[in-house]
Amino acid sequence: MEIRGIVEKIVYASADTGYVVARFSSDDDITITGNGLLREGMEYELTGELTFHKRYGEQFHFSAFEEILPTSKKGIIAYLSSGAIPYVKERLAKRIYDAFGDETLEILEHHPERLIAVEGIGSAKLSKIMAKLEEDKGLRTCMVELIQLGITPALGMKIYREYGQDAGRIIRENPYRLAEDIRGIGFQKADAIARELGGFYGTPLRTLAAVKYCMAMAAMEGHSFLPLDELLAKAASFLSMSEDSIRPHLLNLSLDERFYIERASSTCAQDRCYFAPYLRAENYIAGKLRDLVAKDGEAVDESGIDTVSARLNIELAAKQRDAVVHALHDNVLIITGGPGTGKTTTLKVIIELFELMDKSVALAAPTGRAAKRMQEATGRLAQTLHRLLEIGVSNSEQVHYGYEQDTELEADVLIIDEVSMVDLPLMDTVMHSLKVGTKLILVGDKDQLPSVGAGNVLRDLIESECMPVVNLDEVFRQAGASHIIKNAHLINGGVVPPVDNSADFFTIASPSERETRQTIVDLVTRRIPDYYNIESKNIQVLAPMKKGICGVNSLNAALQEAINHSQSHLTVGGVDFKKGDRVMQTRNNYQLEYRMDSEFYTETGQGVFNGDIGVITDIDDDDKTMEVTFDDYKKVTYDYGDMEELTLAYACTIHKSQGSEFDVVIMPLHFAPPMLLTRNLLYTAITRAKKLVVLVGNYKYVAQMIGNNTIARRYSTLKEKVQAAYGH
Repeated sequence: MEIRGIVEKIVYASADTGYVVARFSSDDDITITGNGLLREGMEYELTGELTFHKRYGEQFHFSAFEEILPTSKKGIIAYLSSGAIPYVKERLAKRIYDAFGDETLEILEHHPERLIAVEGIGSAKLSKIMAKLEEDKGLRTCMVELIQLGITPALGMKIYREYGQDAGRIIRENPYRLAEDIRGIGFQKADAIARELGGFYGTPLRTLAAVKYCMAMAAMEGHSFLPLDELLAKAASFLSMSEDSIRPHLLNLSLDERFYIERASSTCAQDRCYFAPYLRAENYIAGKLRDLVAKDGEAVDESGIDTVSARLNIELAAKQRDAVVHALHDNVLIITGGPGTGKTTTLKVIIELFELMDKSVALAAPTGRAAKRMQEATGRLAQTLHRLLEIGVSNSEQVHYGYEQDTELEADVLIIDEVSMVDLPLMDTVMHSLKVGTKLILVGDKDQLPSVGAGNVLRDLIESECMPVVNLDEVFRQAGASHIIKNAHLINGGVVPPVDNSADFFTIASPSERETRQTIVDLVTRRIPDYYNIESKNIQVLAPMKKGICGVNSLNAALQEAINHSQSHLTVGGVDFKKGDRVMQTRNNYQLEYRMDSEFYTETGQGVFNGDIGVITDIDDDDKTMEVTFDDYKKVTYDYGDMEELTLAYACTIHKSQGSEFDVVIMPLHFAPPMLLTRNLLYTAITRAKKLVVLVGNYKYVAQMIGNNTIARRYSTLKEKVQAAYGH
């Protein structure tokens, strides 16, 4: 339906997304909501529908709007003095109208320089008025044009901020630039805009954009490059074109500074297509590791090992002591091992030793939760790598760019935990931050899933055999009493654990997916809290995939309905978020501001990262904002436009759980594609639990996952780059 009236009062407006709440004077006064650049005092024709808000009653949500310029003296003066034009209040607005009468708006639009004739407007004031009029004119024109192309006002605001008044021209010339430059627009959306414009089907612009899209998808799957033949095959399938018709366009790809095609040679069996920053990262990491190792060999007294071990009342096993000795003598060391093998105990001795030697030690991990666990285990401050290295702004959400930073770490030793989660760009940043002479100790479980981002850093470094690696493989007596740890090592060794429900490892048979989903809801809401006295908030459901009855999306909906009965909610992108919901950030956002109020310090900063889990602690219906608290004390306020980066997290994928630890893990066991039913996926899920694991479904899938030890291949040349740098 359409309504026409005047915006009486802007209640809320987001500069980022264009989302607005306003009081609207029409035949009946009503509150309006929607995305658009509206101004107080202006008349509009709105197209939309009536909605009903539980607190504020009937509202009108508009999907399109048209500004109606006033024609009466009263309307023109009201418009001029509404704040739309700087320095113009009611008295000056009347003088402007007296000077130009009914032609006032025409003068403002086409000949604003004539305002100099009005008393009270000097050259400096005129310059600022004209700049504002030009800016508003450009934005209005641009938004109208973008909306006509099927672009939402929220995305339109992002496009305008990126391109300014040239947005329309840039899009008409090459709509596929949007997929590269604008967060939230991928190839499909850009292609839809291109179809609306017409004339782009079959053009080199479209073909090249599709090739870049295939490269972007490969990066999201963890590859740092694609073989040329595979890239051609993917693009040909995606575009329904022949490979021969696509091949000529790869010359244009090689001319783009963000890509690099490495031709086949004696050291390279096939042509490789890289995102250039990934190639640069691999080369830099390899070279920096060589430089760090070149400083090895300083004489160090090992007698302190026994002194520290005695002080901590720790008896080191042979391999633990081996790790400590390497830490003293070598500038680069990798310590790997599964749960219960003494990684934390080893680190405690290493840290104490370096402190005894007056060496400064920095502790870090890829995620907030992993850093928090590291801090609790060592009794020392541990930070996220992003915070430690002051990674504040990045284009990493656009996969062809990497992290950029200038921080030089002031520490003698850097110890990084959960290195299996560290992707290629983040490791590149770590290496740039290190001074030659700094010791680097990397700690992680090589058998866990690799990083979500591109690269296979930990495995590549271990397999390069160019630096000392200590594999802790002895499960200690206390840890061995845990069936979680015992079964994790059985699984990792290819052995199916027996179905002998113990105090901390249970299997529940469930023939159907619907019954499994209901059993999981019952376990989370009633059975585990009642029997183990563990709150639902400390129970995490982990599933192999998002779709299906036992997928993450379906489980989240069922668990939210059972757990959270709050009436305070906001609906974003089809998801109904409620106060008290557990949520997860789904992409890195370096602009989101946070504040920390812990018992030790208060801090403000920027950055929320992919995989961070928090709780919605407040919802403001008026402002359309939500407050989410991460890690108990990191508070972030989300505007409506940023909420699309959140998802419910009562259940999450196993990939997203990396680096986290939960009191209880529940996992459904049902059919999924073979690529998702793998040994290291099951191993990763089980090792996320501290107190209890419950597997629900058909136990045959445990045997199937253990038997499927296929590790999805990731195209990476870090291993060979490291070997080449070391002269191997």
